[in-house]
Amino acid sequence: MEESERAAKYLQDAGYDMLNCDNGTYDAWYWAHPPGYMPNNCNLEDVMHIKQYVDIPVVCAGKMTVEAGAKAVSEGKLDGVGFARQFLVDPEWITKLMNDKEIDIKPCIHCHNACFNMGHHKGIGNDQPLEDSMHMSRCALNPITMQHKRYTLKKAKKAKNVAIIGAGVGGMETAIVLTKRGHNVTIYEKSNRLGGVFNEAAAPSFKDADKQLLKWYENQLKELNIKVEFNHEIKDINSLHADEIVIATGSKAKRPPIKGIENSIEACDYLKGDKEVGNKVVIVGGGLTGTEMAYDLVLKGKEVVIIEALNDLICTPHVCLANTSFLREMMAYKNVDVRLETKVKEIGENYVVVTNKNGSEDKIMCDTTIISIGYTPTPIAEPSKHVYLVGDALKVGNLRTVIWRAWDVAMKI
Repeated sequence: MEESERAAKYLQDAGYDMLNCDNGTYDAWYWAHPPGYMPNNCNLEDVMHIKQYVDIPVVCAGKMTVEAGAKAVSEGKLDGVGFARQFLVDPEWITKLMNDKEIDIKPCIHCHNACFNMGHHKGIGNDQPLEDSMHMSRCALNPITMQHKRYTLKKAKKAKNVAIIGAGVGGMETAIVLTKRGHNVTIYEKSNRLGGVFNEAAAPSFKDADKQLLKWYENQLKELNIKVEFNHEIKDINSLHADEIVIATGSKAKRPPIKGIENSIEACDYLKGDKEVGNKVVIVGGGLTGTEMAYDLVLKGKEVVIIEALNDLICTPHVCLANTSFLREMMAYKNVDVRLETKVKEIGENYVVVTNKNGSEDKIMCDTTIISIGYTPTPIAEPSKHVYLVGDALKVGNLRTVIWRAWDVAMKI
């Protein structure tokens, strides 16, 4: 901080008109571009401190909230507040805020899946095509952003009756786009709630923005008068009287042939709160979901062991380094026992037997074992001329793949 105090004065003396401040560099990217795991207004205290050392305007950026920013400006502790990603999600958000339409603002969930999606893990510089990562400032939740020639909202030439099977994010996004284009949409959902598996994804305490996104979808369906048939499971698409059918039935958790796997619980069972976990938890699978669960458990005071077959945590394409570096470093900071290049041989009621890359075995005592090794699509029918697949029913991915695919399909109909 002492260096920053002097550097800020040097910049002012050199003729800079304003300082737009945050913590962090590309080596600590999660301060400059805070993912969802970081607290709101995480740079504010330090930026207000810097303002005391210069006379030029000082602006704070980094997961700022309107309330905290407005308070700091009104008290003279800040001259302005920087927002970027929220404009990518919803370019009209300031107007909606001014008109007391906050409920209509589609929230940024700080996922970086399109605006800054450079994925990195051990041995891989950037785990995605350069053609993709070079196109920044797009948005996972709003395909139109920086892609208005590819994604447009045009009224359909002929209004059709469209049945959508599944009320997850993919089904809801497709329904919204289709309705705005003039089609008549009915969503069939086998459960009694909207959101599908994203409800579980949004369960951890640090997923407030994800919870807000679910509320946004619920409000949009109401405002657009989109019909949703809850507790209505479709097993045969031939029973539907519709011109077009969209299948958004999601996926199911993988169950590998591990001895004693019946002694474990699924990731979604934990996230739903359906299963109690003990004080020491083994998570099988160190992908994004597994590592996020580990962080959630650590925040609850649990002792966690992660078992991962690959050579690093979160070896997942399209997950930004700002997100993954936070989680990897937090696992180290919280002393989480991470076993890389390790496979599970057996799961007992209170233990897990693992084999490391050298072939030696280890028995880890625990209270609970959670399986988090991915999902398999579960479409109820194959695509055809009038049948489309969206979301995880087509291919397991993230919100970007789900939402962009929903637009691809909705624009064709």
